[in-house]
Amino acid sequence: MKKALQVALEDSDIIELMRILLDEDAEGALIFLQTHFKGKARDLLEGG
Repeated sequence: MKKALQVALEDSDIIELMRILLDEDAEGALIFLQTHFKGKARDLLEGG
């Protein structure tokens, strides 16, 4: 079953995401996910 996850990002967050992608920054990517997705993925799995 597919579920959608939406995150609202500021311009500065989008720029940071692009930097992470261009630099292939794995540690930065993990920090970005932890910061912006917090409990959202868990909520989806629990039926939210």
